[in-house]
Parts: sequence; C-alpha cells; structure tokens
Amino acid sequence: MGDPIVSSVVNQVMERSTSLAAQDFAVLWGLKSDLRSLRTIFTQIQAVLADAEVKQRKNRALQDWLRKLRAASFEVENVLEEVSTEALLRRLHVERGIKNRVSTFFSASNPLQFRIMMVQKVKDIKELLNAIASERIMFELEEGINISEVVADIETRIISSIDSEIVGRDEEKEVIIDKICTNLNSLDHDHVHVYAIWGVGGLGKTTLAQLIFNDSRVNKLFDFKVWLRVSNDFSIQRLAREFLKCIEGDSSNLSLMELEPLQQRLQEKLQRRRFLLVLDDVKNENNEEWNGLMQALRCGGKGSAILVTTQSMKLADTIATLPSLVHPLGCLSESDSWLLFKHYAFGVERELESTEFETIGKAIVKKCEGLPLALKVIGSLMCLKTSISDWSCILQSEVWELTYEGTHTQILPSLKLSYDNLPPHMRQCFALCSIFPKHHEMDKQLLVELWVAYGFVPSRGDSDLYDLGEEIFNALVWRSFLQDVKECIFEGVTTCKMHDEMHNLAQSVMKYECSSIMSGEILKFPEEVLHLSSNDIIYLSNEVMAKAKSLRSLITFEGFSRIPTPDYIFEQRYLRVLHLGSSSDMLTDLPESVGNLKFLRYLNVSRSKIAALPNSIVQLQNLQTLKLTFCENLSELPEGIRYMRNLRHLNIHGCCSLDHMPLGMGQLRHLRRLSTFLVGQGVQVSELQELNLLGGEFSIKGLTNVKDSFQAQSANLKKKQNINCLNLSWNWKNSKEDNFPVNNSEGILEALQPHLNLKMLTISDYPGSRVPYWMGSLVNLVSISFEGCRRCESLSSIGKLPSLKALELKEMDVLKYLDDEERNNRNLFPCLDKLIINECPCLIELPYIPKLELLQIIKSNEEIFRSVKELNCLKKFTVEGCHGIVSFPSDWFQGTPDLRSLSILDCLRLESLEDGLQCLKALEELQIMGCPNLRCLPDGLQNLEKLKSVVIRDCEMVKVRCEKDVGEDWSKIVHLPYVKIDDQVMQ
Repeated sequence: MGDPIVSSVVNQVMERSTSLAAQDFAVLWGLKSDLRSLRTIFTQIQAVLADAEVKQRKNRALQDWLRKLRAASFEVENVLEEVSTEALLRRLHVERGIKNRVSTFFSASNPLQFRIMMVQKVKDIKELLNAIASERIMFELEEGINISEVVADIETRIISSIDSEIVGRDEEKEVIIDKICTNLNSLDHDHVHVYAIWGVGGLGKTTLAQLIFNDSRVNKLFDFKVWLRVSNDFSIQRLAREFLKCIEGDSSNLSLMELEPLQQRLQEKLQRRRFLLVLDDVKNENNEEWNGLMQALRCGGKGSAILVTTQSMKLADTIATLPSLVHPLGCLSESDSWLLFKHYAFGVERELESTEFETIGKAIVKKCEGLPLALKVIGSLMCLKTSISDWSCILQSEVWELTYEGTHTQILPSLKLSYDNLPPHMRQCFALCSIFPKHHEMDKQLLVELWVAYGFVPSRGDSDLYDLGEEIFNALVWRSFLQDVKECIFEGVTTCKMHDEMHNLAQSVMKYECSSIMSGEILKFPEEVLHLSSNDIIYLSNEVMAKAKSLRSLITFEGFSRIPTPDYIFEQRYLRVLHLGSSSDMLTDLPESVGNLKFLRYLNVSRSKIAALPNSIVQLQNLQTLKLTFCENLSELPEGIRYMRNLRHLNIHGCCSLDHMPLGMGQLRHLRRLSTFLVGQGVQVSELQELNLLGGEFSIKGLTNVKDSFQAQSANLKKKQNINCLNLSWNWKNSKEDNFPVNNSEGILEALQPHLNLKMLTISDYPGSRVPYWMGSLVNLVSISFEGCRRCESLSSIGKLPSLKALELKEMDVLKYLDDEERNNRNLFPCLDKLIINECPCLIELPYIPKLELLQIIKSNEEIFRSVKELNCLKKFTVEGCHGIVSFPSDWFQGTPDLRSLSILDCLRLESLEDGLQCLKALEELQIMGCPNLRCLPDGLQNLEKLKSVVIRDCEMVKVRCEKDVGEDWSKIVHLPYVKIDDQVMQ
C-alpha cells in the first residue's frame, strides 16, 4: 500500500509560490511570471487530487502517477526554498555590511548568475509538471472540491471528556488473577510459573496485562513487579540488564557487563524474592533463547510469575508452565463492542440522536470484528460525523473490503479508513511518526517542532504554528493514532507512544519516503527516501549518505558506537532536520560547511564537545530550533546570532562553560523557548523586554550583574504569560563581593514579578532577607525551590498558596519558620505533599501540613523532629546528615502515623527523634546508611507487617550483628523479602 499524501504537499507548494510571487524580489529577478505558471499547472492538478487519492487504492498506475507528482512537487518546493532563502541571505548581507558578505557559501554576490540558474531550474520543472499534468487525462479523474479540513479544536474540546475506556475484559482479568492467586502455593514443582496471553494485534493484550499488573490484589502477592517490552529484540543480555535496572534503579554499571555476570547478578537479586515479570509482545519462538532467559529467573521465590503477551499461539503453548496457564484472548462480544464504540462515537456530550444512527453504528461495529483498537479509532471518527449520510458513507466504504499489506502485517481496514478521513496535514504529521522505532517514547515538543520544521502545520490567521501543532497532537491522541500520553509537570515533558498496529499503518504510508536503519539493515529506496533515522550513527556511513541525495531529515537516537560523525552528513543540502541527539557526543566541532545546509530548520547537537559554533551558522536563515543542551565545552554563542530572525527555540541548558549571551538577543522577536539568559559582559536583562512570546521553562542567571530594580523591571516578566517554570539565579556566593547590597537585591527580585500563570519557581543564591510581596499572589504555583538563599529570614505568605504541592529549601542559613506570620494557623499549605529541608540549621519547627506525604530532613536542626508527630499523612521520611546515633528509640515500631519509608543517611545525632516518632507500623522500607556508631537494629522490626526491605550500608557493628543465620540481629530481618548489607544482597 502506498499513500503519497500529495494533496497536502501540493497545498504547501501553492501557498509558498503565492507568498513568493507577492514579494519584491520575484519581480526583481524576473520570476513572477514563472511562479504564476507553476501555480496554474498545480491548480489544474489540484482539481482532481481528491478523486485520485481515492481511486489509487485499486489502481497501481495511478499510485505511480501520484508518486511522480509528489517527487516533482518536492523539486518545486526545493526551488522555491532556494529562492526565498536567497532573499533572506541578501537581507543578511545588507544588515551585516559589505565586510561580512556571505559570498563564500552562497550566490548573494552574483545576482545575475543566480537568476540564470533559477530560470533554468524553473523551466525544467515546468516541463516536468506539464508532462505529469497531461497524464491525468488517461485516468478519467473527476474534478471536485478539495478534501475538507477538519478543525482541530473540535477534538481538543472533546478530548478531556472522553477517557480511555476499557470494556469487556473484567471477566478475563478475574480469571487470570484467580489463577495467579490460587497457584501461588499449590504449584510447588517449580518456583516460577509462566502465564501466556495470546491473540491477534489490536485485541488489547497489553491493556489486559496492565489491568492485572496494576491490580491491588496482585500488588500484595509479590515483593516487586517489573514490566519489560520485548517485541523483536529478544536479547537475554538486554532483558537481564533492563530487569536489573528496574530493581536497582541505576544502570550505569550494567552497560558494559557481559551476559554471564549479568545472569549471576540477577540470580542474586531474585534469590528467595517473589516477583511478577511481564514480558510484553514477545515474538521470538527460539526455545534455546527462551530457556536461557528462564535459567536466570528460576531462582525467584516460590510463587513468582511471568506473564507473557504474544500474537503467537505456538509460542504461548511452548512457554506456559501448564496448558491451563495459556489464555487465548477473544474478541469483544457484540454488546461490549457496541458499548465501547458508543462511548467514543457519542461520548458524554452527545446523545444517540435516532434509531437510524444506532442501526448504522451497529453495522459498522460488526465490521470491526470485536477488536478494541478498531472500535476506538472508528468510534472517534464517527464522533465527528454528524449526518446520516456521513455515517452511511463510512459503512459503505470500499476500504472495508480491501486488503492492505504493511511492512510485515496486514493493516486493519478500520485504521486505514480513519486515516483516510484525517485532513491531509494531519495525515502527514501522523505518518512522519514512523521515523521513530516501535515502542519509542516520543516527546510531544519534538514532534511539534518537526511538524513545523517540515511545513506540515497549516497557518490559521494569527495563530502561532506551534500552538496549532499542539492542537494536531491532541487531535491525534483523541483519535487513538497516538496513545499512552504521560505528562510530567515537574520535568515539563509530555510523551506518547504508538500502538503497533498504528505504527504498521504509518510505515506502510511512508514506505518510500521514510526509512529506519538498524543493525544489519540496508537503506531501502535510497533515491526516494526523505526521512532517515537510526539507533546508532555507525550505520550512517558516508557511503550510505551518498546514496540518499534527497534527504530532508536525519535523526539518530542512541550512538553507542562512539565514532566520529560522518562528514557527508553536512553535505546533505536539502536537510530540514538534523537531530544527532546523543550521537553527537564524539562531535568536537561543527564544520564551517554546516552553513551549506541553508534549508535547515531544526538542528540538535546536544552533548557534543564543541567549544564554539562556526560563524557560518548565522547563514542558516531558516533555522527555527537550535538545541545545544549539555554542550559542556561551549564557551560562547556566535555574535551574529541576532541576525537569525526565524529562530524560535534556543536551548543551552547545561552549557556550564557559557557565561554570557551575545549582544542583540532582543532582536530575536520570534523566540518562543529560551532555556537560559545569562546577564553579564555588557549584556543587560533589558534585552528580554520585547521577547513576550517566551514560554515553557526559562532561567535568568547572573542577576548580580543587574544594577537596579528599574533595569530588572525592563525584563518585562509580568507580560510573559507562557512561561510556566521560572528560575532566577544570582550566583553571588561565587562572587568576590561578600558585601553584596541586600536592599538592592530585594528591589530587583520585587521588580522581576512573573505572570500569574507561573507553575514552578526556583530562586537561587538570592542575597536578600525576605521573599517578594508578589509571591503570595501566584495562585497557580505548584512547586517552589529556594537554594542558597543564606540571608533569607522569612517565607511569609507562601503557606496560603492554594495550589502548592512541592517545597524545597536548601542552604537557608537563617530561616527559622516556614511561615512565621501565622505559625499556629492550621490552614497553611493546604495541598503540600512534598517537603525537602536541606542544611537549614535554624529551622526548628514545622506547621501542621495536612496532606504532607514525603518529608526529607538533611543536615538540619534536630529540634524540627518535634513537629513530625503532627504530620499524620506522612508516607515517606528521609533523615540525612546525623553521625553519632548509637541506637533507635525502642518505641519507634509500636504504632504511629501512616509512615511508609524511612532512610537514615550519614547520621550525626538522632536521640531527639524519639519525641517526634512514636511508631512506624506502616513502614515498608528501612534504609540505614553511614551510621558507624549504630550498635544494633531496633527491636520490633519483626512485628512490622508492611516492612518489605531493609538496606544497611557503612554500619560496621550492625553488619556484624546481621551476619546471615548467625548474627544476633539476623532474627529481626530474616522474614523480610529483601535485605541488602553494603553491596551484598543477603536475600
């Protein structure tokens, strides 16, 4: 199956040619009539495109014609891009002056030569297009209205009201959970039991496994649970490494380990511990490899279980411990299918309008054959169809009867039908996702940036293209083309995934234009490939690059090989996107030839070792996104960056050698994301005054260099309503000015008042003695961090913030109270659930915090522990930084609040905790580290029913007393599923 999505490409070319024709240089270079001729030809073709895209499903010749048209359209687009870029370079030439002319790389110094070259190119393309246009007659295509554009905000409005409903799997969930519970003790011939769920793609095997995995009854049965996605990569070494990573939480020392030591380490971890392991989407039917994996897992505690999902009945029968542990997943019943379809087709805002809708809807449901994915997708489509005739058209579509073969599997008709009904630009956005591997966690911001870079997002009035891109993202999620959306507000990241069947559909659509080279694979269709990705830069050799002459994007994901970046990458003149990711860690400098990539809109060389960007980068006048995160050697940005007027995103987070910004940053009026602004060396904070589109996470560093509040106010933060995370840093503790003016800094902070939309705020190294008055007005604030504010005495007003959930205080030398104005007010911090106190020696009292669940007290005053007994919702408690503890209070483990986790690190003194903690009956995890004077474990550990884990490190006397089977304290912990002393897992 091929789907060139030509209509969207043609629309883009038409829009670009119209825009160029209206500009003065088109007249100057004599190109206006040529551009008009191109538009005329495209108008003739455009009239029949809707009919062509429908009829090509059954007509191979028509598919080939559309492919030729698309290839020619791309050539036209490249020529138009060259013309517009030449105009941008001429403007740059004028702005920078004759001494900075760019003739080294481009033709700005020779307009006559450029005009001759362009006229010839346009003439050749016109002949090609005329030939293609004339061929349309043989296909007897009907002229009609262009494919209608479905407005994305319809779905955006509805998306919040429809949850991802799970229907019809309760009985199957109960059957499998019952088997797991029942067999826990009865199947005593083997420690580890294997259960298998099998069925065709789209049935919901993964969803069912997730329901079982997250069930509260299952949680109580196992010491720990691990979920691993397998798919085609059934590598015992990889799976063992991933399993250990899930258990230990750190994979840094696992990456270089060979298989045998990995297996030995895994066996040590699993010894006598009951675990549940889900292996999702297993395809490997090799018994030898499966037995190799089982060899490492058989040492688990009695009742341990492995739950496998697979599409292979043969595999399920082979690996299941008993035939009764194989669960073939059936299709949904007719009634459940209708219920699921109706949920998506009508939601909660729309009622079933007539029996005719129900009759047609039930007929459509039958065609979905009980597949949940098909029902969700087609239901989402029908939600946008409001007439009986629209519903009838979907029911009677020929797509239901056609067979589409994807890369390795047949495409579900319901998915193809829903895809066909997407607006052309959404089809492009979805299909491009095939450049990512299956199961890859895609970053929403990256997707939107790529869509905008390729020109896939059509303009709409004055709306920002990135905002429109987010609407497209939401629409694709609502229609189930993208799923598993995860939003982390504290990291500012939203991710998603694609269902395997959706990935197959996207790959089938882009089989000529998009290619992903993994280990042992070769580049397919090198002359046609536009988008190329790889999991390792080693597969993108100069030889491979030389074959792909029309590349528009190059993306790498890992870069394990640690080899130099191939030079030929920088000779791909049509590139719009270059994302080297972690593959750039061997890149020591960007060559001057990067300036040749004049079409480039997105450049990511994060984590590279470059010390400076070449001056030629200023010639990338189309560049919209420049990512340089964690380029630790980067010491300066090019002076001419202010001339890169199309720049929207500049990320220099983690560039620790960079200490100032170049002059003129305020000229970049289109900037939407600027990770960091560094004040100093003549660069003033007033550069930010007009940059009111800035959003996301934003840091201002070097506020010691701001002279007064008037200068600070000129940053105009109050008008930057899109910033949701703000970091303000003075860096004064590293300054030689020990007597930094306190009053001046307080006025400066007061003048840096942000917009009320702010959600996260960090203030670092602030030398003032009080927080600003505007702090109490930030009603949407979720998180606050104060770091190194050593003179700050008061945090008045933050206790009343209605949305505050997290508060971190670090190196606050004179702070005495969290809210000293109303210490006895029991209505403070109504939503706070996380509090970290680190090196606050004068803080001696906590107010009543009704919902606090996590508390960390590190190297602080022990008097503060008297307040802990007030925190009756506490679940996790960390004490760190006290050395001379000799023994625990005897009444700790006899009955207090809902305390779940205690870790004691590098302890100094802990006797004063006795008043604060009376009992720890809900304790699940105990960690004691760096307590050399601790003589023994506390009595009563054996009475704690919820305690599952004890970890002891750097406690020599305790280590001796906990020697397995013979130590005096061994009896206190022998019943626990997991005990670790120093680096040795005892059980």
